[in-house]
Amino acid sequence: MGAMSGQQTAEAIGSGSERDELVREAVARARRSPFYTRHLAGHEVRGRADLAQVPLTFKDHLRDATPYGMLIVPPHEAWHYHETSGTTGEPISTWCGLSEVQRMGALVHEMVPELSTPTVLLNRFPLFAPVSFVFEEALRSAGACHIAAGNLSWDVPFSRVLDFIKRLKVTALSSLPLEPILLRELARVDGFDMRRDLGSLQVIFAGGALLPPALRRVIEADWGARVVEIYGSNETLLMGVGCTAGRLHLAQELLEFEILDPRTHQAVAPGEAGILTVTSLVHDVFPLVRYFTGDLVRVSTEPCVCRRSGWTAECLGRIDDVIEQGGASISGYDLLDAAYDFAAQLDTRVFFIVVQQRALRLLIEVANPDRARASVAERQLRARVPMPIEIEYLGENDVLDRSALFRGPKIYKPSQISDWRRQERKTITIMEALLEWPRFDARTVFHLLRRQVRNGLRRRRFLREER
Repeated sequence: MGAMSGQQTAEAIGSGSERDELVREAVARARRSPFYTRHLAGHEVRGRADLAQVPLTFKDHLRDATPYGMLIVPPHEAWHYHETSGTTGEPISTWCGLSEVQRMGALVHEMVPELSTPTVLLNRFPLFAPVSFVFEEALRSAGACHIAAGNLSWDVPFSRVLDFIKRLKVTALSSLPLEPILLRELARVDGFDMRRDLGSLQVIFAGGALLPPALRRVIEADWGARVVEIYGSNETLLMGVGCTAGRLHLAQELLEFEILDPRTHQAVAPGEAGILTVTSLVHDVFPLVRYFTGDLVRVSTEPCVCRRSGWTAECLGRIDDVIEQGGASISGYDLLDAAYDFAAQLDTRVFFIVVQQRALRLLIEVANPDRARASVAERQLRARVPMPIEIEYLGENDVLDRSALFRGPKIYKPSQISDWRRQERKTITIMEALLEWPRFDARTVFHLLRRQVRNGLRRRRFLREER
């Protein structure tokens, strides 16, 4: 099957012949879908060695087959239905079965020892993201408590998350990698002591976005909790879990992996970056055969100190997101790693990067801009980024408006009756009864307007200099 697959994966599930049988059965199962009935016609798969001759499956195939073309069971027999966000095109339907999600939950439970201790997990992934149900099953397996508090829920704004952690002694948090950074900033504004008030956290599950080593380090330093990387997608569900040594282990119990060159689609040599391509082994509702994920990864077959067998990987981001300028290139993973190292040396976490035609711009909040300029940290950053990078040192709230973290609306129960005799709020619509948006004093309005003007002028300057 190529340089990065074959016998190396045998130890993940049984012997080589057993894994060949799993692959053969998985492909046969996929042929029951309308799409793969056509797509795999004329291609015989007796084991892993035959996969390289099978046509790849691309995201456009899934989009064209939406909603039912990839299903191998009647829709009502699927356990959950989801859709991708649609940020890069029309949403793609994805379906999952209960048994496969239970397997994934069991794998998370097995790999995260903190779940074997009394656990209360605050889950910030929205319920429309399948990973939420992987956590649900992991907690069910562990006999632990699940607080479903997705970040799209107006009932649980950022400030309430901190309150939950403090009052309920939450031991585990699952979220996008950036959320612990935002929560830390909000905690500082709110006067929380990270150790005294929020020190119950033992583990933070981070997934859904890039998690370079420097970001992992600052989260662990800020929260005093271990960071566990969770890797997957709506289409594939769980693809990897971080171990106690901080390395991401691909879930070879669930999927057969290939690492392919993004242009030739041939297997790359061990250690080279390539596109993660997966074939389902346990998915019994929405199976995939040689699905070209578009994720750029570096895979290692070297043994991990955690003593778990199989491949480990670094997820470098989408292949389309690699930045190329003047003959040089850098992945989002490596750029963020350099930027977080730079920010940590300046004792800040808040920055934003703008990619332009001829250079990068890094806008970063620092307490003392004059001291930061021409620092050793700045020289180290420029040495790590292989293209021009302009750095602008800004004051607090110029990159992250912390007041926005407080400005979630107050939520009421839906109502079609408003009794003006007993209610202060004189509502006349359902939405008015449901939501109460915060009111700002004159000072806050002034600061918001001034910030908007500064940002508008900065944006115009960027555009002018781009010409």
